[in-house]
Amino acid sequence: MKKKLIILLDEYPFRTGEYPFIRTELEKLLECFDVSILSVSSAAEQEMTTDKRILVYHCMRNFGIWEKLEAVVKFLFFGCRHGEMKQILKAGENISGRLYDSIAYFSMADQLRKYVKKNHIADDGALVYSYWFNPSCLAFLMDRKSYPNRKVVSRIHGYDLYNERNPHNRQPFREYMDGAVDRLFFVADAGLEYYLAHWGKREGLGKKYMVAPIGTKDNGYAGARADRGQREAFHIVSCSHVIPLKRVPLIIEGLSRITDEEIRWTHFGTGSHYEETAKYAEELLGGKRNISYEMPGFVPVEEIMQFYVRNCVDCFLTTSSTEGSPVSVQEAMSFGVPVIATAVGELPHMIDGNGMLLPENPRPEDVCGAINRLYHMSDEETEKMRRKSRTLWENKFNAAENAEKFVMSLMEIN
Repeated sequence: MKKKLIILLDEYPFRTGEYPFIRTELEKLLECFDVSILSVSSAAEQEMTTDKRILVYHCMRNFGIWEKLEAVVKFLFFGCRHGEMKQILKAGENISGRLYDSIAYFSMADQLRKYVKKNHIADDGALVYSYWFNPSCLAFLMDRKSYPNRKVVSRIHGYDLYNERNPHNRQPFREYMDGAVDRLFFVADAGLEYYLAHWGKREGLGKKYMVAPIGTKDNGYAGARADRGQREAFHIVSCSHVIPLKRVPLIIEGLSRITDEEIRWTHFGTGSHYEETAKYAEELLGGKRNISYEMPGFVPVEEIMQFYVRNCVDCFLTTSSTEGSPVSVQEAMSFGVPVIATAVGELPHMIDGNGMLLPENPRPEDVCGAINRLYHMSDEETEKMRRKSRTLWENKFNAAENAEKFVMSLMEIN
């Protein structure tokens, strides 16, 4: 009889959400576990279909006046609030904002906790796998004493890891969650080092704290591409949400400084700043004869992969101000695409003879210069860079192999 596994997700399957990242390991998990998915998506209807073997639960949390009052009262009596309040007061920064964050965090966890109890979702012997180290994970850590045989593990990525990703520069309940969780899986070495510097204990390396890259599906390596002289334009692709953290306008400003080289730029992704960024692109690039561009907005991952198959992409470019181990870069590397990226997160470990590393906070001139250098490389140098990109992906970011290792790690947990 297979062991019961409950996977905690923010969106999937009610929205696409985590699907592009979890799809490969989900196939492997189904081979070894009796899988249930518990989603906290705000979407009322399920958009994505799931394997018939998966039991799906949906907790829609509410944040009305009553829920907020209840959260404040419960927070004041919850056992771990003493340590939480002590940490906030001791730091002496953004006290009101950080208290609000902790209460809101607690409220999200407590609502899920009540839903789980009401629906008898996780028995004492279940293994709980939280895809994010967030309130959903906290919901299951709050009842550890009542369920001593229930194991709780979590992946940890970016928004759920770095203090800087929170409006008040603090991740709530970290000390409490670190003490209660059975195992943490980091998607990148850089994330692990950050966590150890802030909360973790080095004696837990290889036991409690493990690096487990997710990786991407192998859609086929195109091999050698047409020589530069045989094509009209140097094709650059970027793929990200269009939000301030991703600094897409910096790409536009870098491209605007290219005067002679023929460039084609394609950006996949939308977000809160999409409209104004598209207007900015038209202002700076619309009148340039040597630059053509397209910003199609949201495109399903399967279509993006087909785009790589059908088109010759010369470079993947990211100017993000913060990253974990970006899947978009891994996907490009799987096709043997050279990468230009900022020196943030795991990216410095992903650039090794397969592209160029920009400063953490590059200027438009830096972006322009890197593109020009890549543009004018010989075909031999470019092909060597392509092969290196593919090799790095094979060694570290092959989703099928990484999923196999990850599932084996879960199987070992008793």
